[in-house]
Amino acid sequence: MSRTRRTGAKTWHRFRRAADSAKGVERTMKKLRHGLVVLVLLTLAIASSTVGTASAAAPTSPFPAVVTDIANLRSGPSTSSSIVGRLQRGEEIDVMAQVGGEEVYPGNSTWFRLPSGRYIYSALTAPGTGSQASSSSTSGQSGRWIEVDRSAQVAKAIENGEVVYTALVTVGTQAFPTPVGTFAVYNRVLNETMDSATIGIPRDSPHGYYLTGVLYTQYIVDGVALHYNYWSPPEAFGNYPGSHGCVGMTLADSKFFWDFADIGTPVIILP
Repeated sequence: MSRTRRTGAKTWHRFRRAADSAKGVERTMKKLRHGLVVLVLLTLAIASSTVGTASAAAPTSPFPAVVTDIANLRSGPSTSSSIVGRLQRGEEIDVMAQVGGEEVYPGNSTWFRLPSGRYIYSALTAPGTGSQASSSSTSGQSGRWIEVDRSAQVAKAIENGEVVYTALVTVGTQAFPTPVGTFAVYNRVLNETMDSATIGIPRDSPHGYYLTGVLYTQYIVDGVALHYNYWSPPEAFGNYPGSHGCVGMTLADSKFFWDFADIGTPVIILP
């Protein structure tokens, strides 16, 4: 074979090897692109799931409630969601979960999800009877915790399963109900100034307020705390709701719970 032919053959083989290598690189790039697409789709799915759960309030045990006015049932937690039913005043319902949604009344974005999957705005309900949770269910447990019965408007300090102190309190109104569930003290302020503007309620609105000298304030969730309530009349404690969701107490009672609790102390709010 001539030198020219040998050179041409070598050149041809080099070309083939280069072409095969290029095809291999192309196949690798396709695999990488496919893997990248799958990774992006998985990331979006996880993000979507996270966003969907972030709007939900902390899980709670089912509890009863009673409808206080004619109320529309919605397919979602907002008045823009379609109406899928209607309840009459006095009807009893079982609440499966508290969910964050449209803030129909300033400062209250809580909606109740029913067993049917439908939603009712929490301000259209009141605590029902037959609470499924009670201090007796925690009898014998160790440690300290606080239990607040919304319907009875009573707070109890419990240590190692035994009630060591009981106080009459005033809880949230229908427009601003005290949330039901299990929480924990996460912030304590000895002398607090409470401004409705910090929770989206203008001071000059009908529900606005600016209060100084609020002693023994213990927050359990954003905007909700146990604290001294000096602006409500004495007859309010244990008798009728009068707060924007907080658990108000007399000076002596709020001082006791301040000394009793600390950061991390569980607080159980019953319906």
